[in-house]
Amino acid sequence: MTGFLELLQASPLATGLRGSFIAYPLVNAAHILAIGALVTCAALMDLRVLGLGSALPVKIVLGYLRPVAAVALLIAIATGALLFSVRPLEYADNPAFRLKLILVSAAIANAVAYNVLPDHTATGLRKTLVITSLILWLMAAVAGRFIGFVQ
Repeated sequence: MTGFLELLQASPLATGLRGSFIAYPLVNAAHILAIGALVTCAALMDLRVLGLGSALPVKIVLGYLRPVAAVALLIAIATGALLFSVRPLEYADNPAFRLKLILVSAAIANAVAYNVLPDHTATGLRKTLVITSLILWLMAAVAGRFIGFVQ
């Protein structure tokens, strides 16, 4: 695994990002914006399912926000991979980074579980998944902020 990470770090893309005054900050900003959009969409969908904003039907809210969240997730993953490539050996050893990956994976699995539920699924299970979603996405965002402060 270390050999792959060393190759990744020495790749032209990673070297270019490390050496660019403009590219790295732009990729970093895109990552933060994508995470913000993703967590906001997830929170708005979750809160609507929990009963907030009852003037808007759940299906309409989910119909509008789900594709935005999906695109934001893809952008966050792509920009995150680029950022990881700059210092993969350090990030791979960082407990906050590993925790963030676990939390994001759990949040994605939780979202998939919610989305495959049949319409007649008990409300209690749906609400449990939605509350879990809120907690996981917020914890992932916090873990991401700790990456720069934990070694």
